[in-house]
Amino acid sequence: MVITEERKRCVIDLYFNERKTCAEIAEIERISPRDIHTIIKEEEARRQKYKDHQQQEEVSSQAYKLFSEGKTPLEVAITLNLREPEVNKLYREYWKLKHLYKLNSIYEEIGNDLRHIIELHRRAKKEGISVEHVVKLLQLADEDNPFGLSQLERRRKWLMDEIHELNNQIERSKHDLKTMSWL
Repeated sequence: MVITEERKRCVIDLYFNERKTCAEIAEIERISPRDIHTIIKEEEARRQKYKDHQQQEEVSSQAYKLFSEGKTPLEVAITLNLREPEVNKLYREYWKLKHLYKLNSIYEEIGNDLRHIIELHRRAKKEGISVEHVVKLLQLADEDNPFGLSQLERRRKWLMDEIHELNNQIERSKHDLKTMSWL
C-alpha cells in the first residue's frame, strides 16, 4: 500500500506534535506499525540532517566572523574545535566572500608551497625593494636573457674577485708605503 504525502504528514504531526504513540497512530490512521516506524525514521533523519546543516551554517558564520577579526586559521580551529581541512575550506570561502579571488586563484595554482613567495615578500620588504623591482630582477634573471641569472652570477663572482684583488693591492700598497716611510 502506498501512503500519500498527506497521510505521512498526519503521522508526523500525531507523533511529533501531539505525542501519540505508534499504537495510537496505527489505530487513528489505520496504518501498520511497520509503516509508521518507517515514516518516523525518515522524518527523524530529515530533521537530523536539517539540524546538522543549521549547525554547519552556524560554525561557518562564526569562522567568518573570527577571520574578519584577524584571527588565523589555527586560532579559528582551536576556538571552534575544527580540523584543518574544514578550517582551510572555510578560510578560502572567506577569501571569496571578501572578493579576494586573485588570492584564491593563486592559492589554487601554487597550493601549499607558498613559503617561497612569503619569504621573497618578507626579504624584499626588509630590503626596501618594491614589487616592481622584484619583477625587474626576475626579468633580468630570465635564462633566455643574455644577462640571465647564470650570467649575473658569473659577473657577481668576477666582481667579488676583483674587489678581493683590489683589497689585496691596497694592503700591499699600505705595506710598501709603510716600508718606504721607515727609510
